[in-house]
Order: sequence, then C-alpha cells, then structure tokens
Amino acid sequence: MSTCLYCTNEAHSVEHPLPAAFGEFQDAPLLEDRVCTPCNNKRLGLLDQQLSRCGPESVFRRFFDVQGRPTHEKVNPHYRGSAGGHRLEMKSYDTEMGVEVELEILPGGEVRQSRQLVVVESSGKTHHLPIPPNLRDPEKLRAAYSELGVMQPADIRLIYDPEELVWLEPLFKAAFPSMSFGDTGPGARNYQGAIVKLQLTDRYFRAIAKIGFHYFLTQFLGFTGSEPCFSAIRDFIITDDGGGLDHINEFIGERQNPLLGPMMCGARPDGWAGHVVCSEIRDELLAHVQLFVCEQYRAPVYTVRLAANQNSTIVCATGHIYKYFEEGLRGKFSGEARVLGVSHAAVEPSPLKPAIREP
Repeated sequence: MSTCLYCTNEAHSVEHPLPAAFGEFQDAPLLEDRVCTPCNNKRLGLLDQQLSRCGPESVFRRFFDVQGRPTHEKVNPHYRGSAGGHRLEMKSYDTEMGVEVELEILPGGEVRQSRQLVVVESSGKTHHLPIPPNLRDPEKLRAAYSELGVMQPADIRLIYDPEELVWLEPLFKAAFPSMSFGDTGPGARNYQGAIVKLQLTDRYFRAIAKIGFHYFLTQFLGFTGSEPCFSAIRDFIITDDGGGLDHINEFIGERQNPLLGPMMCGARPDGWAGHVVCSEIRDELLAHVQLFVCEQYRAPVYTVRLAANQNSTIVCATGHIYKYFEEGLRGKFSGEARVLGVSHAAVEPSPLKPAIREP
C-alpha cells in the first residue's frame, strides 16, 4: 500500500477525478491507491458537494437530470446549500402578482415557482423564504421567518401547488396560530426571464484543483503525486482554512483560449453535453477543467497550476471528454469517457485571467 497524498494513512481507495456526482462514465480514468478512504469520502467529499450542488454546475445537473450514485444524499440545491456553500437563488418577476419570486429547476429542465413565502414590506423590500419538502417542524419554520428580519406591516403570500396544502396548512397554523388561509389558492405562475445568484467558498475552486491534479496523475504515471514539487497544490486542495482571493488565483486561472474546439476539429455541441479534462506539461505542469460543455452554456475553462516543470525537455499533453449518452443511462453509466486527440501548440498561450476577480 502507498501512503495517502493528503495524510499519513494507507491509500486504499478508488478516486474518480471527475466527481461521481456528475455520473459514472464508461472507460473513465481512475486514480487508484493514492488517497485513503477517510480523505476521499469526507475531506475531499466536501469539495465535491459544494462543486456539484452550489456552483453553476448544480443548475445543469438539474437541467440535464444528472444523478450521482444511488447512495448519495438527494439534495435540492434551491432549498439547501451544501458544504458551506449557499443555496441557489433563482429569481424572476411575476407579472400577475407584481412581485419578485424564486424559481426552481426540476430534474429534466422544467422550471416552476418554488414553494415559498413572499414577504413584501411597506417600503417595498421583498423577502423570500423557500419551504423545503421535508420541513414539518413549526418551530423551525418560525425561526426561519424570524431570521428574515421583516419590518411590519408586510404583505405575506404563500406559493404552493394545490396538492401540497394538505401538509402546508397545518404546518403554518401550528407555527402562526393567528394565520388564516385565503381562498385564492396557489400563487400565479407568470414570469419572464430569471437571474441566478451563486455564493461559493474556496471549496469550490479547491474542487476544481482536485479534479485537475488527480486527472494529471492518471495520465502521467511517472508521477506519484507525493513529489515535493506538488506539496503546494496538495496543501491548497486539502487545507480548509478559507484561503483568500490571492491564494485561489495563485493556483487557478481562467483560460482565454478555447480548449475543446481545436481538439475536435472545430466541432461544437449540437445537443450533447459533457465535460472536458486535460493535462499538459510545458514550463509548468498544468491541468485544464471545463464542466458542462453544451449548447446552452459557455462554460469557463479553468487552468490549474500544479507545479513547475523540473525537466524542461519534456513537452506533452493528454485529454478526455466525458460525454453523456443522449438517450440517458445505460445501466449504471451516464456516458462514456473518450480520449481526445490533443496536440501541443508551439506558440505560448494567452495569459490566464484570475479565477476570481474583484467586483
């Protein structure tokens, strides 16, 4: 047994460089016996949770109905954040109600108004309180409402589907005994456009770095990942100290040049979706990560700086595309991983943009 890259335990697990939350892919490269089970499932698992449930990727997981393993906890990111990341806020203006409302994406891409309280103060300030389907405790509902800090008087509206009234009415009457339900029924369902608000922590970008680092190790077998040159990237990935903008930008930048087009002879997504992960040896040891490449989304390409190249005579590159099956699951597989025909450009790439930029 080898020693874990991130602690002193024996490494005895199989790690998916592309998190299993994005589905399992046939022929995908795996990192074996480099990470111990506790680090894999817990410390690194927190990074995967925030990436898949709180970032832009969570929107597309819902849109394309991408499922993780059956043993994974099912979380609706519109109602709950994960691993320290905030829940998704997707808002639009309801033209009939005359207020801003929250929306949610259902698995498969349909959009509806979330189950929610919409509270409008006399000043016009609007609060939204999503009601998750597992909320059955009146005290928790009262506490969540108090946290809004509503200034009275206020107009309060509850948006729900008709079949949900059977559990919503007793819940609200227990939480607010003086409350009465009107006879107008569910809220309107008329809205135009939407704005999604994402709030992430450094765990999101450390997850990107982990994907790039682990993929690199599956491609260049002359490296174990335990070399001293990788000590900084290992510390960045595993250290949960909050970091900072400069610390994140030290390891991750946004690539300005297209990643996928040259490798596929200019082909573009025409109804399919997938992920692209590449590794490269230049003056630096690099990895490139582009998640949810599709027609609907111009996905950013993140470049991970892994280490300096201590053998400058070696120049090479590898890549895989993780492409979803257009017809859906085939057994346990969501898609297949294909090797990309990559080439190393003689010209220097454009400088990277910082992954995080000051507003």
